[in-house]
Amino acid sequence: MIVIDREQCTGCGSCVKICHESCLSLSDGVASIDYDYCSTCSQCVAICPERALSWDNVPPAAFDAARLPSPEQLDELFKQRRSIRLYKKDRIDRALLEEIVNYGIYAPTHNYSFRVIVVDKEEGIQTLDRILMRFISPLYNIAYRPKIVGTLAKLIGFSEEYLLNKPKVENAVKRGSAFRHPAAIVFIVGDKRIALSVDSAQYYLANMTFYAQVKGIASCLWGNGPIFMDKSRAARRLLGLQKHDRIFGSLLLGYPAVRFKNKVEGRTMPIQWLGG
Repeated sequence: MIVIDREQCTGCGSCVKICHESCLSLSDGVASIDYDYCSTCSQCVAICPERALSWDNVPPAAFDAARLPSPEQLDELFKQRRSIRLYKKDRIDRALLEEIVNYGIYAPTHNYSFRVIVVDKEEGIQTLDRILMRFISPLYNIAYRPKIVGTLAKLIGFSEEYLLNKPKVENAVKRGSAFRHPAAIVFIVGDKRIALSVDSAQYYLANMTFYAQVKGIASCLWGNGPIFMDKSRAARRLLGLQKHDRIFGSLLLGYPAVRFKNKVEGRTMPIQWLGG
């Protein structure tokens, strides 16, 4: 929670002005917080010139502009990052996993009560794999294996995503496994009644992927995690999910078994400009 050092506070009002929840005010020249409305966004901690506000009494540190990456370094980071789906069988030390996961908390969010569930034991990963295959195998047998289904899908004009998924599903069935040796699976879990949580979870995962990258850990956003694991009673029991819990995002982590060598240049984002 946000804590105010009343001795340190000079009553400048910077925190009151920045507070978008309007839960901060000045009383007798000192800032005070109405915790019933505080979302713990910590904007007030970041702006206080006297560092009179803190998170659980941990003193904030001043920004160091000299440590910011250059545009060239960011260019290298963004263009080197690629989804890795094939991992070595090496495990990741839990201290490093904790370090990677904790950088999610610095992402912009609308859900301030997210928690993270990490599955990093081989037995747990294999159990989740078996649960996922219970969905994938019947899906393949019904939706992809019969040739008539594929023909009808093209005639009816099914989405391109449906057609592109066929080789992926087919290969998973042949392997008998959906995963290819991830060392850990990260789940972002929160209350399903909180709006915009899906968007917020993706910001968390983005922070984790980039920090993992600079620590030599490969990652891949696992879109099937929320889709299948959240609906499976067995998976929910394994993960200890409660009634109002929902999986909003998931990430595979591991030491890469492949190394990309080239940055893909020339890709551009289509932009539509409105106005003059």
